[in-house]
Amino acid sequence: MLVENVLVRPLGNGMVSLNWTSENVAAWSWIFVNGKLLVGPYMAETKNRSVTIPVPTDGTFLVEVHDFEDETVPDSIEQHPLVKPRISWNRVEAAVYRIYHTIFDTGSIESLLLEVPPIGMERMEIDCPVSLEGRNGRWHSFRVETVDRFGNESINEIVPYFAVDLPPSPELIVSRDTKTGLLSFRIL
Repeated sequence: MLVENVLVRPLGNGMVSLNWTSENVAAWSWIFVNGKLLVGPYMAETKNRSVTIPVPTDGTFLVEVHDFEDETVPDSIEQHPLVKPRISWNRVEAAVYRIYHTIFDTGSIESLLLEVPPIGMERMEIDCPVSLEGRNGRWHSFRVETVDRFGNESINEIVPYFAVDLPPSPELIVSRDTKTGLLSFRIL
């Protein structure tokens, strides 16, 4: 179960403190940053939980906390952040659907991305077959057209989509100085 109320407190040096209340004291917690598992399984003795984690310092990041009754490893809700959208449309009478794609800021010409045969569902849905360019955020557009049995193509409106690649999760490196015995912490 995704925990909806997580308090995030910055601690400096690329570290934040996460605080939340679990519904069950026996629940296992799993923490994802930008779709990648960072901590888990984590089990506390109380419902009130707190963890300190490293986070990217060069941009935004997405934190998810999941609590489960067993050691089942959950999937992140954002495995491919904002670069593989789900394209959906209502079914109509058509011989085939054509999905077109354009990148706004490059001046590219609209290209045929995919042809989809009709199936007996009221709502057609597919995951975008390619990962969109989303470095630093980029506007794309999609258009779904219907083609009848004579080859006539409908004219539908263009739907804009903003793709963003989130930065990778940082790594915490801990090393010990052999002479002094002191620990050093580095975030990459």
